[in-house]
Amino acid sequence: MSSTADRIQKRMTELSLKHKDLVNATGASKGAVSHWLSGVNTPSGDRLLSLARLLKTTPDWVLNGFDLPEGFQQIETWDNNTPLDDDEVEIPFFKDFSFACGSGSIGEAIANETRKLRMSKATLRNLSITKENAIAATAVGDSMAPKILDGDTIHIDLGRKTIKDGKIFAVCIGGLFYCKRLYNLPFGGVRIVSDNSDEFPEIQLTAEQIKDQEFNIIGWVWQIATMERW
Repeated sequence: MSSTADRIQKRMTELSLKHKDLVNATGASKGAVSHWLSGVNTPSGDRLLSLARLLKTTPDWVLNGFDLPEGFQQIETWDNNTPLDDDEVEIPFFKDFSFACGSGSIGEAIANETRKLRMSKATLRNLSITKENAIAATAVGDSMAPKILDGDTIHIDLGRKTIKDGKIFAVCIGGLFYCKRLYNLPFGGVRIVSDNSDEFPEIQLTAEQIKDQEFNIIGWVWQIATMERW
């Protein structure tokens, strides 16, 4: 399966675009564009939209490689007043999800969140994620660096909570919000692993400790949008 970097380079070749064209169109630095092309980082936010427009494709194709719908037209800019397209949905976007963990009422927090992100129905459909189970949130801290950096946007599927060893999940531990890799342990226990293991050692909980420490799985982290740093 091709990567985001592969797809960008493919479209550059097809459209006879050069490195400087991406810099001029997106406003990103030469180094940032080089990172996109080498796979170190992926574009996000307004720069992703500008890049998709330059490549005459969609942000979903750039990030995930999903096929373009028949009759696709070049994307246009939009604001909060722009009507949703037929193949678009809005999902809740949390700048700070910690309060929802602490309150223990995630469903209520989702219902009351006014900030939204737009995304393609096809993206969710291809991953068998329902609109009701799709949310996005801002990652905090560097315990999962370099995979997830402070300030990145993570997309969560609330419907997938069964641990699949090594997958990244959004979890609540003692009322605090984290992203961690989870692994099953015998007798209902769990390993909670940070990619930045030097600063954040692994935690192991027994089934009893899971209850005592109020450990809950919010959902599977299926997409990470990395923010560019200056």
